[in-house]
Amino acid sequence: MTKRLFITTYGCQMNVYDSERLAEQMRLSGWSLTLKPEEADFIFVNTCSIREKAAQRVIGYLNRLRSYKFKNPSLILGVGGCVAEQEGHELLRRAPWLSLVAGPGRLAEIPSLIETLTAQSPPVVVSGRANNSDNKPLPLFSPRLPLKDDCLEQTKPDRSALTPFLTIMTGCNNYCAYCVVPYLRGPETSRPFFDIIEEAKILLNRGAKEITLLGQNVNSYHYNHNGENLNFVSLLKQIGHLPSLRRLRFTTSHPKDFPSQLVNLFHSLPTLCEHLHLPLQSGSDNILKAMGRGYDRASYTELVDRLRQKQPNLALSTDIIVGFPGETEDDYLQTMETLRQVEFDFIFSFKYSDRPMTKANFMEGKIEEGEKARRLNLLQALQKEITLRKHHGLIGRKIEVLVEGPARNPGQLTSKSRDFKRINFYGPSELIGSIVTLIVTEAWPVSLMGRLS
Repeated sequence: MTKRLFITTYGCQMNVYDSERLAEQMRLSGWSLTLKPEEADFIFVNTCSIREKAAQRVIGYLNRLRSYKFKNPSLILGVGGCVAEQEGHELLRRAPWLSLVAGPGRLAEIPSLIETLTAQSPPVVVSGRANNSDNKPLPLFSPRLPLKDDCLEQTKPDRSALTPFLTIMTGCNNYCAYCVVPYLRGPETSRPFFDIIEEAKILLNRGAKEITLLGQNVNSYHYNHNGENLNFVSLLKQIGHLPSLRRLRFTTSHPKDFPSQLVNLFHSLPTLCEHLHLPLQSGSDNILKAMGRGYDRASYTELVDRLRQKQPNLALSTDIIVGFPGETEDDYLQTMETLRQVEFDFIFSFKYSDRPMTKANFMEGKIEEGEKARRLNLLQALQKEITLRKHHGLIGRKIEVLVEGPARNPGQLTSKSRDFKRINFYGPSELIGSIVTLIVTEAWPVSLMGRLS
């Protein structure tokens, strides 16, 4: 009888991609996916640790999974991703019903590992670094498995999705003071250039209309091929001109690594969508320096100006952290002023939280939770006002959208514009997968309503 796999994914788009790769590996090993955890023989939780709240949610979810293990003692419960890498054996202390803990660098080993596990087997912990019991910054580690390995090369994601993700690199070399990613995912490692091109072709052959390239810092992508240095701009040009590709996106970009050639592509590459996620984190030069971001407010806004000169229709989104250690009221107000100056289309905003191993974890000047909450609420209220004003300005306009599937409301379909606006409308299901034109009729802070033109 075919064994069944259930996967839950937390966090970023890269985790979604990793889960899809694991699902394909398991399928080739004779497993099938199920949408019901109570039917599963193996439940895998792919985790994110970039914020404290995300890690806490994982622990809560593992507690809920405990009942499945009691009902089915042979059930294999596994945790992967950054929480697995960060916590290691500590996860077994907090959730002793687990069977497997595997860091993100050990993805390819999971199919063979679970074949050896039984109800009587001791739990297995595999990660790319030593256990960090002292909670101190660790040196960069090298994942045991390189990104390019035989198993992963043979298991391209079997997706017919219209808008798939495609990871082009992993890891990060920046060591921002608040971020745990370099310690958990390791240094920047770029995938072979032509492997990425080949995977993009496979995705297009399976029906993809839009591809999003993923990496912790995609701008830093580089691959040496026979002495030729192939960079991110080269990769975008190659993929952007593939037949049948209608839309191309990428995330995430670091503002300090944004060459003029990349800016120019927003004007010269027709498939490159008019949307860019460009993390700001703070509008204060003092806080940006303390974060180790490598740019200041002036250079960030100058980059925004150059981008908008090349592509006037460019929509911008960003990340903001409030309450970083040492952030004064003036620092915070400078962030608010930057929001007014840039007028982002939408933001992802968070209260600062200590993460183990990071420099900020050991900084003085921590902000009280109540004050962080006040600053976040005001920041989000300002951005809601900006977004709603921008959305109201779209009423009556014709917008090209890709119809992605059913919306939550019965009879409605959901779609996405080239500049990343979510627009729902009434229409027949036959339109799913099509590119159509809508007229915007209503506006809200997070979405729009439209009708077929």
